[in-house]
Amino acid sequence: MNNQFYHNNLEDIEVQIWEELHQSTKSANTPFHQGVLASINDNVPEQRSVIVRNVDISEKTISFNTDIRSLKIEQLKINGTVSWLFYDKTLKVQLRMYAKAIIHIEDDVAKLAWEQSRLSSKMCYTTQQKPGSFINEPELIEVNKTDVEPELLAFAHDNFAVIETKIFAIDFVFLNRKGNKRAYFDYQSNIFKWRQV
Repeated sequence: MNNQFYHNNLEDIEVQIWEELHQSTKSANTPFHQGVLASINDNVPEQRSVIVRNVDISEKTISFNTDIRSLKIEQLKINGTVSWLFYDKTLKVQLRMYAKAIIHIEDDVAKLAWEQSRLSSKMCYTTQQKPGSFINEPELIEVNKTDVEPELLAFAHDNFAVIETKIFAIDFVFLNRKGNKRAYFDYQSNIFKWRQV
């Protein structure tokens, strides 16, 4: 059993949180490979599960890929404040992370992410209707297709974007039968404190 969160050194715990997040980009089997991202839509919270694609420990950013036609793009243009929720039942760790979103379209960040994406992932951006559209029946995409027309790939590329989230605070909870622990890491004031669970 992992025991990296059993001690009470806040600085070490913060380092381990980011290491676990960084590892999440390397395998679908890692604890925080998938998270729930919440944004605001007309004063109503909207949540969705997304795959973590990039974690920059030094810059305190977490990024994911999305379709530029998605409603979340317009939501983030109006209000770029978002929150993440991660939970891993093996680590028994919950992370609530607060961030500002930056939208990358056709810039170096987006280009690199596109180049690093698998063909099957790129195929997800080939739907004719934008995400969230009401349709008569599901549009099935053959994501494992290997012979893809250049025009279709270009269409997918035109729909591709990266959302980079700059984390400004983390609320950490460690569930442990010897005693649950909770801490708050505030990057705006650079203060790390314990909180009551």
